[in-house]
Formats: sequence, structure tokens, C-alpha cells
Amino acid sequence: MSGTPIMIVSWWDLGPGDPSVQDMEADIFQGADDWSSCPGLLSKYWLADHENRRWGGVMVWERRPAADLPINRAAQLIGRPADIRVSFAVPKIVHGIQGDHPR
Repeated sequence: MSGTPIMIVSWWDLGPGDPSVQDMEADIFQGADDWSSCPGLLSKYWLADHENRRWGGVMVWERRPAADLPINRAAQLIGRPADIRVSFAVPKIVHGIQGDHPR
């Protein structure tokens, strides 16, 4: 890996008329495999906050991603871009021991 990785964090505050977090979770596997072959993507996480009605994601890239990305399924279902989208440089990554956790 050359250069500093980039982390992009984005989420939606789901309001009345938006899909619920449960709806988003039910749809999570539609198109998820498209991301696994995305050049430069180190990892992608889907985020669910039932209590505050938030849905989002975290992506860690080797470098700033190209414009040619898989369809943003959440934006498609919710009907708008993410309410919050921030990028961070990631100067260090430590991988933990693989255990029992959702995949």
C-alpha cells in the first residue's frame, strides 16, 4: 500500500417518509458483493443506529477512490445523498484477531 489510506464516513438521519433502519438492514445484501471487487477498497462497514434512526457506512481506501464506484444503494433507497459525509487520513491501521462477529 502506498500513501496514506483514506476513511470516508457517511450517514443519513432517517426521518418520516424515509425507509427505517430495519428496511435498510433487510436490503443490505443487494449489491454488497459489487463492493468486494472495487479497486483500492480495503474495507467497508455498514452502520445501523436503531435508537437514533441513522443509517450509514464507513469505507477505508488505499487512496482517494475513483469516481467509478458501485451504485450507492442506500442513497437510491433513501432518495438523497448522505446527510453527513466526512473524510479522514488514516495514518495507521491495526487489524485485530478475527473472532465471532457479524459479516
